[in-house]
Amino acid sequence: MKTAALLPALLCAALLAGGCRVRDVRTVDLRVSGITDAAALAKAEAALRRLPDSRLSDAAGAREGSFRVLAMDYGRGVISLRYDSMKVGVRNLTDALTAAGFEADKLPPAAE
Repeated sequence: MKTAALLPALLCAALLAGGCRVRDVRTVDLRVSGITDAAALAKAEAALRRLPDSRLSDAAGAREGSFRVLAMDYGRGVISLRYDSMKVGVRNLTDALTAAGFEADKLPPAAE
């Protein structure tokens, strides 16, 4: 009898001991039409900064917004972003860019 009563408490303790995930930093490549120069990229970044302010930290503890532009290929119209998927989704990123006047779609993962 005591074993059956103890089981839920043991399960709960095991779950809590494993910790919970509070961030899931990912990278995504988006095809964005209309970003042809640094001024357009700045406009796109400003639109992304208006997303809810989740925070990422780098190894040194410096704080940054919910996304970070890693690279921009103006010729292909592809922007690479790092984002915290626990705070913002790819759809949020593309919607923010669309609201700023750009057409944005997620690129499929590169074939290996």
